[in-house]
Amino acid sequence: MASIALRNALKRSLSGRLAPCLGIRLRELPQTKGCCRSTERSNSTARKAVQEAAKIPRERNRNFSIIAHVDHGKSTLCDRLLQTCGVLPPNAPDQFLDGLEVERARGITVKAQTCSLLVTSETDGQNYLLNLIDTPGHVDFSYEVSRSLQACQGAVLLCDAVQGIQAQTVSTFHQAFEADLEVLCAISKVDLEHAQKEEVKRQLSVLTGVATEQVVEVSGKTGTGVQDLLQAIIQRVPPPPGSSTLPFKALLFDAKYDSRRGMVLYVAVQDGELKKGSKIFCSYSRRTHLATDIGFLYPDLSSTETIQSGQIGFVVVGAKDIRSFRVGETVFAEGGEKTGEPFPGFRPAQPMVYAGIFPEAVGDGEKLETAMQRLLLTDASVEAKRDISPVLGAGFRCGFLGLLHLDVFRQRLTSEYGVDVLATNPTVPYRLTLANGKEVVVEHAGDFPSPPQMPPKEVQEPLVTATIVCPRELTSNVQQLCVERRGEELSVEPLDNSGERVMMTWRLPLAEVITDFFDRLQALSHGFASFDYQPAGYQKVDLVKVLVRLNGDDVDALSFFALRDRASEVSRRYLERLQNLIPAQLFDIAIQAVVGGKVVAKVRIKPLRRDVVAQKILSHGHSGDPSRKAKLLERQKEGKRRLREISKVQVPPEAFVAMVKM
Repeated sequence: MASIALRNALKRSLSGRLAPCLGIRLRELPQTKGCCRSTERSNSTARKAVQEAAKIPRERNRNFSIIAHVDHGKSTLCDRLLQTCGVLPPNAPDQFLDGLEVERARGITVKAQTCSLLVTSETDGQNYLLNLIDTPGHVDFSYEVSRSLQACQGAVLLCDAVQGIQAQTVSTFHQAFEADLEVLCAISKVDLEHAQKEEVKRQLSVLTGVATEQVVEVSGKTGTGVQDLLQAIIQRVPPPPGSSTLPFKALLFDAKYDSRRGMVLYVAVQDGELKKGSKIFCSYSRRTHLATDIGFLYPDLSSTETIQSGQIGFVVVGAKDIRSFRVGETVFAEGGEKTGEPFPGFRPAQPMVYAGIFPEAVGDGEKLETAMQRLLLTDASVEAKRDISPVLGAGFRCGFLGLLHLDVFRQRLTSEYGVDVLATNPTVPYRLTLANGKEVVVEHAGDFPSPPQMPPKEVQEPLVTATIVCPRELTSNVQQLCVERRGEELSVEPLDNSGERVMMTWRLPLAEVITDFFDRLQALSHGFASFDYQPAGYQKVDLVKVLVRLNGDDVDALSFFALRDRASEVSRRYLERLQNLIPAQLFDIAIQAVVGGKVVAKVRIKPLRRDVVAQKILSHGHSGDPSRKAKLLERQKEGKRRLREISKVQVPPEAFVAMVKM
């Protein structure tokens, strides 16, 4: 009765103008009583499942990831797996594991997500604990994939039955192969009319060596083949290594900060078991923490009394200092570090793109620092150090794995932590050999030696090996684009029997890739090409620093890199853009682009001019002698020349920001 009365009171309070403003339709309010019962039943079922999962021995554990190209149905398949195993109700929202706001807004997976599943084997009738790690598909989040694979023994390589193998299908397979995982092949979207199931099976067989009859057909939309995939995982993925008799030892493969609980550590347990209330030792900080809560993700944090060898779960510690933890470190039971050997850890991520992150509001400096510390813990692939810009103030210089990675990181700072930030134009790291023989890495033009300093002996730029998959008839367009971007062709291979699709491999300078290469590729291929790249070392390049001068004064904050043979062309476009941003003043403004002391491009902003003829007419009723007009203009010109000598160009902050930000 109280619930019904409360609901009626809520109806009355929301009547009139308030309800339409809030976007609430009163007739759709759920019945509180039934809702509570349903929630209680689901919570009770989850608790029973988690308690049963905690008792399953290591031999019946299976840890696996799903890897795929972007938009090949990975997140939809994860939804069906969770619903088939009873973790989610049939009416659960799509992309359930994609919990970040930026993931739902963009429709992509950014963070690897974990969930435990209980599955009954059709062979022996026993329950198995399957620990699923859903991974991102975009190349910019490949570090998330590599970290997740370290906690698994198997991987499901998913491929779209309509599109076939794409560039990142090849890349993610090689990652799983290098991690020595058991690879299961599956084709998705088999319910679609244009699905080419046999052809795609053959492609996967050629790529992975898996027999075509072992490729599982699944549909994330209809649920077809999901049970077959679960049984294949049980049969073919080996149990995790480890021993239940040794002291507790686990790999920290992910972490997040919870404002109410503290640090939540996601761990893959190799040896022993951990009980709630026990103390753990972290190998990186060399500190001891109390495990206030432990358990599984089912799919939310579900507590248990213990987690043991072979399982993937979470450990909550009350620590507030997020810098005390590092993804990839080893977690021991207290005292276990004295006899146990830590894991080798993860290979550090190699930043491909550098950019500055600065707060839009001057007073948000401390807020940005706090947000950066928390976000950096959840994204170990970002490299960050403090930086001060004469234009934008105090901020951070960050290294990212790509432009999408940079854009998502910036959006997460705004959506998750409420900090409005701007990012500077991205650059790549160059290796410089200075005149004294010392080697340094330069990330932005302000650090590049310029007169009176001696120029560097040698400059090297980073390269990438790009894999491009496209229709055969578009090959020439793609080749022309790669040649324009200073690329070197390595190979061209057909992907199917008819030769309708080809896979090209090119070596390209990274600086040419991070600009608009992917947009141009999609335009030339009408959206049919896929693209992936991996680091491929460095090569020598004739690079120069272009310095911007305003009326003879150097403005180092606006300097940039350019190839020597393209410096004039690039500088001219840059100055024309700057010319439109700086307002006209009472004197001439000369803007020059200088390379090694030589002007390679220049533009001029004309001064504001007073109409002396109009003033003459107003005062005397006529324009007077033309020679008088010329004399007045000449006197004005002389005054403006003297003003230019004693004045400095006033560049508005908006112009600086527009030139340096993305």
